Amino acid sequence: MDNDLRMENLYFRYHRSDSDVIRNLTLHVPGGRVSAILGPNGTGKTTLLHLMLGLLKPGAGLITIAGKTHRQYSRRQLSQTIGLVPQFESIPFNLTVFEYLLLGRSPYLNPFQLPGRKDREIVEQTVQSLDIAHLLGKPAQRLSGGERQLVHIARVLAQNPGILLLDEPTAHLDLENQHRILGLLQRMSRQGITTVFTTHDPNAAIYAADHFILMQGGNIAQQGDLDTVITAENLTGLYRIPIRVESANGHTMVIMENFR
Repeated sequence: MDNDLRMENLYFRYHRSDSDVIRNLTLHVPGGRVSAILGPNGTGKTTLLHLMLGLLKPGAGLITIAGKTHRQYSRRQLSQTIGLVPQFESIPFNLTVFEYLLLGRSPYLNPFQLPGRKDREIVEQTVQSLDIAHLLGKPAQRLSGGERQLVHIARVLAQNPGILLLDEPTAHLDLENQHRILGLLQRMSRQGITTVFTTHDPNAAIYAADHFILMQGGNIAQQGDLDTVITAENLTGLYRIPIRVESANGHTMVIMENFR
């Protein structure tokens, strides 16, 4: 079965006295494709990724991964199946890039077990596929923003997950590194990895994704393909600013209207 994700009638709140952050949310993330989640700040995008991962538990509702509920996976099995690149991730200690990437093999190791030859080979294959082998000996804490993001993604890919979640993967990157990361997401899809990323940038979503999810107020406002979801009406309602959607030479672009 494809590594698809399904959420049905999902509710979540952080504290009993709080209001729901996720409210009666139902969503299907198709397997083997790139899905982009768009929405304003505070609408629950990061919370939804953490629920998919199993880091948070819903107050009500059901989450299935490849047809099995979270409860049917052990913690280790879930870590081998799904990986998250968070928006902010500190690199512990003074590790080299290679040592940091080996942490991605943790779901396959027993407590206190050191990575073996196979683990090292998988890390080496991962860095070759991402063209970052030249970074292996560098201190991981001294990387540039673009290098650091690629290394974070490589660490998760070393888990060999069938599902890859990324929270704002192009935030704070220059245009060259944005292009590189978004192209990488497309490659992950061609390799059969189900890829889900959040973004504030509709044009980044258009570039990399083939399935689109609009979140508003802790729920799904729209979901589907480009022509159905990425419309001026939908985006203007979502972001509460005038937005145009234009197509030329087979390319779609989102443009903010002039406020003057």
